[in-house]
Amino acid sequence: MSDRPPPRPSFETPESALELEPATRPAQASPVSSGRVHLVVVVTRAVTPADRAPPNAILVSRFWHPSLHRWSESPFESLEHAIHLFVDESGWVLRQQQALDGPHAFELIFEARRENFSRPSTEAMLEDVGLTPEDVKDIIGRVERDNGGT
Repeated sequence: MSDRPPPRPSFETPESALELEPATRPAQASPVSSGRVHLVVVVTRAVTPADRAPPNAILVSRFWHPSLHRWSESPFESLEHAIHLFVDESGWVLRQQQALDGPHAFELIFEARRENFSRPSTEAMLEDVGLTPEDVKDIIGRVERDNGGT
């Protein structure tokens, strides 16, 4: 038996593994937008018979709309549906969500920018495609009646 230690195995690493990887920038959580940030507090509650909401709606959201200078209320099928509308379609960023006392009662705090509120109204878009104000009024009224609105 020999007093020499056994030979060490040779571990060769390919050169490409030894090269430094270029620094990558992490993706931003939300796109950077210019403009002043507004916090929008949306409160939800359970639908009541007085709401005249569609049959599948279970909650109503309410928030102050700064461009229209009035409260905005909308019925939704679920909290997830409401959040989807505000985040994906309105471009808001959900910052906080908490349950309140009561069925379907939540407080949602969103970050929004002025441009999120200054998009053209449905009525303005319909007029832009050539409908008369009377036609627009008739269409909006029919859609609201069909959906259980006023």
